[in-house]
Amino acid sequence: MLNEREMKAIQLYYQGGMTVEEIAHECGYKNRSSIYKLLKREDAQEYIDLLAQESLKEALRTLRINSRDLSKIIVDIARGNIKNTKTVYAQLNALTNALEKAGLNQKTLVIEESKNDDQEYNELMDMLKKEEGKEE
Repeated sequence: MLNEREMKAIQLYYQGGMTVEEIAHECGYKNRSSIYKLLKREDAQEYIDLLAQESLKEALRTLRINSRDLSKIIVDIARGNIKNTKTVYAQLNALTNALEKAGLNQKTLVIEESKNDDQEYNELMDMLKKEEGKEE
């Protein structure tokens, strides 16, 4: 079973903001090899898996909350309604990075349908129909 110091070291390692040497110093370990030994333990691997699952849930929650706005932005980009190419590139890059950090990519992303998704889909389709009507 992991103690608080070990969990802190694993969290810092998982967050990726510090070097292994810095983590060892911060958590009171002798050197970085102690951190590497900790990371190899089965209970540490289970804790890392738990942290990864929590991160994925949070990322998906954030994507769900912002899905309507994201859909509209993506539709605008797809239609060529781009005012600032640097902004669009940054938006797409940020979205890609967020998905990758959450462990999602085109091979692993599965969109589950629900009543809410259907409602948002219908709103998106209505928006597209209105836009098509304006073009004609």
